[in-house]
Amino acid sequence: MDAEDALQRLLLVSDDVRAAVVFERGGEPLAATLPDSEARDLAALGDALLAYAGTLRERSGVRRLRAVTPAGDVYVVRGGERAVVAVALPGSLAGLVQHDLRTLLGDLSAATSRRRASAPVS
Repeated sequence: MDAEDALQRLLLVSDDVRAAVVFERGGEPLAATLPDSEARDLAALGDALLAYAGTLRERSGVRRLRAVTPAGDVYVVRGGERAVVAVALPGSLAGLVQHDLRTLLGDLSAATSRRRASAPVS
């Protein structure tokens, strides 16, 4: 499974999520359900939210957060060097959306590990 497939699966299983971007640390989008310019903006926002939230917690890095606005909820979940930012309907079920995002990142990590394990050794 690649990041594009994982995002399409996310939209199928999560009724609340309207858009999402998988990105690397630093805000570089890997895959998105949005046009490129919007994906870059949303990935940059997700990265900035994680960075700022990290300044508020001295001992441990922030791995997930939720921002609530009248227009909708924004979720960011980090797993290693990758993260996913999603925009959901107002009043979305936080635990369910965060679970779906963690599952997406876990699936991507497992797929990467399988590809590395099956790669020929030179």
